[in-house]
Amino acid sequence: MITGTRAEFGLLKSVMEKIRNSDSLELQVIVTGMHLLPEYGETVLEISRNGILIDARVPMIVSGDDKTAMSLSIGLGIISFTQALNDLNPDVVLVLGDRFEIFSASIAASFSGRVLAHISGGDALQAGYDEYVRHAITKISHIHFPSTERSAERIVKMGEDPKNIFIVGSTALDTIVNKNLPSKNDLCSKYGLLLDLDFVLVIQHPISTEPSQAQEQMETTLDSILELGLRMVVIYPNNDPGGKMIIDVIDQYKEKNPDQIIAYKSIPFEDYLGIMKIASVMVGNSSSGIIESSSFHLPVVNIGDRQKGRERSCNVVDAPHDKDKIKHAIKTALYDEKFRESVFKCTNPYGNGHASERIVEVLTSVEINADLFKKKITY
Repeated sequence: MITGTRAEFGLLKSVMEKIRNSDSLELQVIVTGMHLLPEYGETVLEISRNGILIDARVPMIVSGDDKTAMSLSIGLGIISFTQALNDLNPDVVLVLGDRFEIFSASIAASFSGRVLAHISGGDALQAGYDEYVRHAITKISHIHFPSTERSAERIVKMGEDPKNIFIVGSTALDTIVNKNLPSKNDLCSKYGLLLDLDFVLVIQHPISTEPSQAQEQMETTLDSILELGLRMVVIYPNNDPGGKMIIDVIDQYKEKNPDQIIAYKSIPFEDYLGIMKIASVMVGNSSSGIIESSSFHLPVVNIGDRQKGRERSCNVVDAPHDKDKIKHAIKTALYDEKFRESVFKCTNPYGNGHASERIVEVLTSVEINADLFKKKITY
């Protein structure tokens, strides 16, 4: 398995645990990307703290905050992952999502003759390079683990063989359903929150195809929340082009507004889910605001186009990068009784908390033979 970001590790951890406990599978873990960068919290340490043995580290991030640095990183990653996979010699490489680090790993795995299994393919979005990467990985993968029926249908429409497509749900729900999340008291003590005050959880990433807009977009979001007089917990973005601009904005606003803004480079996945559970509203453009949030009946203000087109429950209010409209959406999320009643009744379309179990069942039973590698478009 390959992990490159804190969020992705949170989604993969339950799968790692199931594989590690399997009698017929052996777990190997390659760590790359943001995990190895101190400026993003050096979350490789969190992986080790969770008792996960790291078999290889693949540094691949070229310094820079633009598209050129990302493209160079992808090229370096292909070379470095090919070498790591040659050393470890796995039969199957399991990846998740649509990050450029995982794109590098997927090319290296598939083109070095290994079975590539892809979690969360088939989702439909409209913004950023994630949309490029997700479907490109699908076309070079041999086994598909989409989260929903609609995602599976898209994979079939891309010409992939239905017998190699297995709908499993989102692995994020495995942790929500099957783990005891930290208590409100513990979280407030650990993260400097006040028990009797509401707060906004803010996570906003750059749109990788439009990095020049990242600074202004983040300023608009933070200004909107500040003008409403709300306290917020802000988590640093990912390392896509424009990410460093957003970090600079967060740091500047935190320094000027210490009573309203608490910021963290990274938060462990279970703590993060616990904070989602006790937040009053979530604001930004993180996929967790679409996928995990409805399990907590958490109102979400989804800003901009980054998650446009992704399946969601009725707890999400969309707003453009416009201060007045963001403020209106936040007020709706917090104070509109009809909307809040619908949020309380919403259901999560991403499964029931057994995705990891289903993935391991398939990996245990899959027959690796020449036919699996003979990919042919089905129409």
